[in-house]
Amino acid sequence: MSRHISSTSSFESPYVSLDLLAYLNSGKKTPFHVFNDVVMPEFQCHLSKLKQLLPPEDMNGTRDNTSRTERDEEEDNSNCNGPRAIVEEIQKDLDYINKACHKLKDSADRVDEEIQRLILQRLDDAFRERTEEALANSPRINKLKRTQEVVSMLKYQICSSPQLSSDSLSLQHFSPSMRPDKQPEVNIHNQMITKSLTLKRIEEVYNGLNEIQKKCLLCFSVFPENETIKKKVLIHWWVGEEFIDSLNDDGKTAEETGNEYFKEFIRKGIIEPVQQKRRQRSENCNMQSSVRDAIIKLAEKDEFVSFDSKGNPNADFSSCPRVCLVKTEEGSSLRDFTYIYHHLKHEDIQTLFNVNEPQPNFRVDRFSKMKNLKVLQLGRWKASARQLVEVEDTEFLKGLKKMKQLRYFSLRGISRITELPNSICELSNLRILNLNGCDNLEKLPDGIGSLKQLTHLDMSECFLISHMPKGLASLLALQILKGFVIGKQSPSGLYCKLADLARLQHLRKLSIHVDRTCLEAEKELNSLPQFRKLRSLSVAWSSIYYATTSTTTNVGLAKIQRIVSRENSLKTLAKIHRILSREKSMPTTPGSTSQPVDLHKLGLQYFHGSKMPDWLSLLNLKNLKKLYIRGGELSDLRPTEDQEDHSWAVKCLRLKSLSKLEMEWPKLRQLFPKLNYVEKVDCPQLSSFPCDDNGEGIWNAADTEQA
Repeated sequence: MSRHISSTSSFESPYVSLDLLAYLNSGKKTPFHVFNDVVMPEFQCHLSKLKQLLPPEDMNGTRDNTSRTERDEEEDNSNCNGPRAIVEEIQKDLDYINKACHKLKDSADRVDEEIQRLILQRLDDAFRERTEEALANSPRINKLKRTQEVVSMLKYQICSSPQLSSDSLSLQHFSPSMRPDKQPEVNIHNQMITKSLTLKRIEEVYNGLNEIQKKCLLCFSVFPENETIKKKVLIHWWVGEEFIDSLNDDGKTAEETGNEYFKEFIRKGIIEPVQQKRRQRSENCNMQSSVRDAIIKLAEKDEFVSFDSKGNPNADFSSCPRVCLVKTEEGSSLRDFTYIYHHLKHEDIQTLFNVNEPQPNFRVDRFSKMKNLKVLQLGRWKASARQLVEVEDTEFLKGLKKMKQLRYFSLRGISRITELPNSICELSNLRILNLNGCDNLEKLPDGIGSLKQLTHLDMSECFLISHMPKGLASLLALQILKGFVIGKQSPSGLYCKLADLARLQHLRKLSIHVDRTCLEAEKELNSLPQFRKLRSLSVAWSSIYYATTSTTTNVGLAKIQRIVSRENSLKTLAKIHRILSREKSMPTTPGSTSQPVDLHKLGLQYFHGSKMPDWLSLLNLKNLKKLYIRGGELSDLRPTEDQEDHSWAVKCLRLKSLSKLEMEWPKLRQLFPKLNYVEKVDCPQLSSFPCDDNGEGIWNAADTEQA
């Protein structure tokens, strides 16, 4: 291209700035992205305008003195060598070059993305090393292997493209006779190459796993592409299918065993952790699309789940024992399950998993036939609450009484369930019951105490439940209990109190909702030292909405009155103060002070007092590593006066929406001498904290000494 550009060239168009003209005239070599994104489009625009300026070719002609044969030959030569034909050939070649450049650029972008991930992983590893959670070299090696696959694909693409040496591009070596009759194929099936390489690698990894790990890994195949998956959902599924157990003989919990599997899958490069800000531990994960495709191939080969032609799991259980409810543009697999596969033996189904069906309504006769079901995931599994699920009625749930093998049952986030049928109390093998977010649920069945194998019960965000059934204290195998309610005293008195749960010797994680208007709440909380195995405790205060009649329309009001309401009268506060004074003078439970509960994690939400709750002094907080405080009236973080040591052993501190908390940074460092992570959000009085724009502060031991 000449550096002396005519004043009539297309470079005078508004699409190109004078900076580009100066750049081209400078004689500098053009970077690839500038050539691809700026120079090539402008040159193609120049050719298009040049073509418009050419005179139209005379297709009919008026040559009286020329024979027809000579005239036809002349027209053919004119069509091949005329200016329009030349421009069209140039444009065709430029289109080919442009497509090839974009393919190369896409591959280069993928390499760049992988390298950036490596860099970010290295920064994350450095942070973990600083917080005493160093990683082995294996994850980095797997990252390098995946990058090697992409780079190899780029190499293959370049080698498979036409050889464009400097000599072949030189004009003196070019002649029209060298032009190929057919343009080489630009698309060399990059995705197929990537999938093939990934499938080979995943197969090698898969064959190196034990049989249990293989089955656990194949569960990933049912989740949609690019979705963030909660570890807890998969661990509960694995417990349901008996891949792992929540009552392990080796002393490990289901979560500990499941996390070991996750670490193994991450180490081998199968899944990736999804970090939330800079938190050391990730509770979510995802899977690259090419890896997911490979897992689907393995799941089909192993007859683990059936898939349609687009890779969506379906309800065909003719060759596998698992049914997936999936709704796509083509239709619903629930409909297929009801009308197409109705002739199959429903007794063979072991797992029914709702992937994205918004209305999992079943015919009673079909539902009750699944007698050997082990996993029933009807509710939401996504971390986001945007996944809406509701049922028309709960009549079909009466068929639960025949599912004696059921181990995992989830109704998480399903609307319009006001009560559970008594048939749920006949699930003698049930380990996990998830009712989280069933915002229309008003009560639990009285016979829930018959679920002797139950280890996990989640009732959090069930805003209409005001009391706990008495049978809750009979769940002796319970390890995790979320959503226990401390409400006003019931006239009948037939409800479970917090102290009744002290006999649950395996309980290690407990979340409590306290009605702020309940005068006996502090007395019940004073029974916490009796919970010997408790390691994680979360307590939230708010007002509970009491429904006198069945209500499915007042859920929004219930949430507002239970969560948002923080007002309280001075008279009520005075009563609470008198009760607390009486409790201080009363003897504690025998043995509660000699072996106090050893908490590792504590969460307080919407606490109405200005100082830390008095009942905390009854607990052993010397090994407390994590303290999360959100909302409320706290203005002082100092431990209670009864504690000998007036500092915290906490390493991780999170503070959110504490408008009245005012503390200088040096004073807080004295209060939390072992702190290496702090997060503050919406705490306007803590402006002196050395946190970044995300409200995070991270430092190591050396930083602590300097502070």
